[in-house]
Order: sequence, then structure tokens, then C-alpha cells
Amino acid sequence: MKRMFAHYIIFSALLFMVIGAFLYANKPVEKDKYMEITVASGDTLWKLAKEYKEQHQLSTTEFIEWVVDVNHLSSQRIVAGEKIVIPVLKSKENESLVVRK
Repeated sequence: MKRMFAHYIIFSALLFMVIGAFLYANKPVEKDKYMEITVASGDTLWKLAKEYKEQHQLSTTEFIEWVVDVNHLSSQRIVAGEKIVIPVLKSKENESLVVRK
């Protein structure tokens, strides 16, 4: 009987941790904390990732995936004049801070 109770406790704890991790992972990004830029003619996500490399610690691929996901883009193609949020935090002094995915 004690053994069954122990299994129940362990299973419950693991289930709680999995549900908590799932909820945390699906938490939406607060866009207002990140820089919004207007895409210029000739810009690509690859170029933007390289241009802002000093302000984030993501790989180029991670940067691109973050931008596509957060901005709900259907592809990696961006258009001049489009406003997108990039993974660079705004600071109080209007400087960029390091961000992790």
C-alpha cells in the first residue's frame, strides 16, 4: 500500500512539472519589451541578425526563427516598410540589452 502511494506521489509531481513546463514554454512574448524596426529596402532577416548581433546572443538561425514566430510571418521573406519586432530588448536609456530565446 505504501509503495502504491509513493508511486502516486511521484507520478503527480512529474505530471505537475510537465504541465508547468508546457505552460511556461507557451507563454507569449511581450512585444512591447522588444525593439520594433521598419524594414528597409534590401533588408533580409539574415542581414538583420548580423546587423544586431552585438545586441543579442542568438545564432542567426535562432534570430530568424524568433522573428518569424513572434511576428507571425508566413515565411522568412520580409518587405520594405513592414514593421517587425526583433529579439533585442529595449532599455530605459534606449540602448539594446542582451536577450535569450
